[in-house]
Amino acid sequence: MRFDLTDLRIFVSAVDGGSLTAAAARNNIVVAAVSARLKRLEASFNLDLFERTGRGIRPTLAGEMLARHARKIIGDARQIEAELEEFADGRNGRVRVLSNTNILAEHMPTALGTFLAANPDINVSISDRPSFEVISMLKNGDADVGVVAASADMSGLERTRFVPDRLVLVAPPDFDLPQQRIDFVRILDFRMIGLQEKVALSQFLRRIANELGRELNIRMRMDGFEGICRMVECGAGVAVIPESAARRYEAFMKFRTLAIQDGWAERELYLCVKSEAQLPRYARALLAHLRDYAAMFTTADGTSATG
Repeated sequence: MRFDLTDLRIFVSAVDGGSLTAAAARNNIVVAAVSARLKRLEASFNLDLFERTGRGIRPTLAGEMLARHARKIIGDARQIEAELEEFADGRNGRVRVLSNTNILAEHMPTALGTFLAANPDINVSISDRPSFEVISMLKNGDADVGVVAASADMSGLERTRFVPDRLVLVAPPDFDLPQQRIDFVRILDFRMIGLQEKVALSQFLRRIANELGRELNIRMRMDGFEGICRMVECGAGVAVIPESAARRYEAFMKFRTLAIQDGWAERELYLCVKSEAQLPRYARALLAHLRDYAAMFTTADGTSATG
């Protein structure tokens, strides 16, 4: 079974016009060419698609069914052409972004919000994924831009430093620990409040605990950092969250914020793409915007402005 869009367009023209002559005129070709195309189409399906009448032609039942599908295919093709033209001009498109939990919650709303406001014809889809999944999906072409931790193997990807990502412990106000720093082994002794299990931060903390031969003692899982901080304030447990979230919520909640001594608590993050040159214009525009956003968190000497 072999046919192309031109065959389908001529076929629909013949159905709509009721004659080979009408189809020829609509497609600016000779009647003999229309006849040859329609015969070839019938041969490819081994079906009669038209009945010849004294006044012209009319579709058989098989022809009517093909006409319904052909109109949809032709309409979809026109839509694809229109959208691809917009993509080529950088006027429209959807950028697929992957990020870890901290950046997704703490930075992407502002970074993406300002971009979308300035680019009304561009849309963004974003997913919360751990770094190893981000790398795999970028290499497979399942995403355009990803945020990846420095500890991951980014070979084969183009990368740019992004914003700082520091994790801290939040604990109830009467938490019995005199010092302001704590290591993760000690944290694992306490009951915890966490995010949903499939979230990247939850997977990361579970992996760190497993490497220590321990398990997280999760009492309850919440959908966001504000709910976690409220639970901690009430004394339900402790939690590991981004420092930026802790600083924001401690302005109107009562809990302690402690530094985590482990090296992984303060991570370098990178914006990664498979090939910037191969990205469509709208994706390159977002990548440039994210780089500008990251520059606000960097001092003139190239170090993090937040410490």
